[in-house]
Amino acid sequence: MSIRKNYNVVVSEYATRHFMKNFIKKYKSWDKTFEFIHMMLSDIEMYLKSTKAEKIHICDTWYIAKCEFKIVWSNESAKTSWNRIIVFVDEERNQCEILFIYAKTHYWGNNETTWWEQEIKNNHKEIYELFKF
Repeated sequence: MSIRKNYNVVVSEYATRHFMKNFIKKYKSWDKTFEFIHMMLSDIEMYLKSTKAEKIHICDTWYIAKCEFKIVWSNESAKTSWNRIIVFVDEERNQCEILFIYAKTHYWGNNETTWWEQEIKNNHKEIYELFKF
C-alpha cells in the first residue's frame, strides 16, 4: 500500500500577473474552476496517472509537468478547451508551483512547448537553471 502525498500548491507571481487576471475577467465560474485546479494539483501524482497531465522535464526530485483543465460548468472537455497549466513540482518539499496557466490565445508562435520553455527561461530563471532545456 502506497502513501499518497498532498502537495502544497502555490501560484507564481508571474502566473497571477500575466494569466490568471484574464481567466478571472472572462469566467464567472473561475473561483470554482480554481478550487478544482487546486485540488487536482495537491494530488498531482494521481493526476499524472490520467491522460490530462504529463511530466515534460525531470531532474532529480523536481519535474515540470503540463496539465489540461476545463472551466467548471462549460461543455468543453479539458483537451478541446486548450486550457493548460505548467507546473514545477518539488517532491522533497511537497510543493507544486503554477508557473503558467493559459489558454491557446495566450501564446505566440506555432509551437506551444517552445513558447512556454522560453517563458520559463525569461521569467523563472532559477527553475530554468535546474533543467536547461
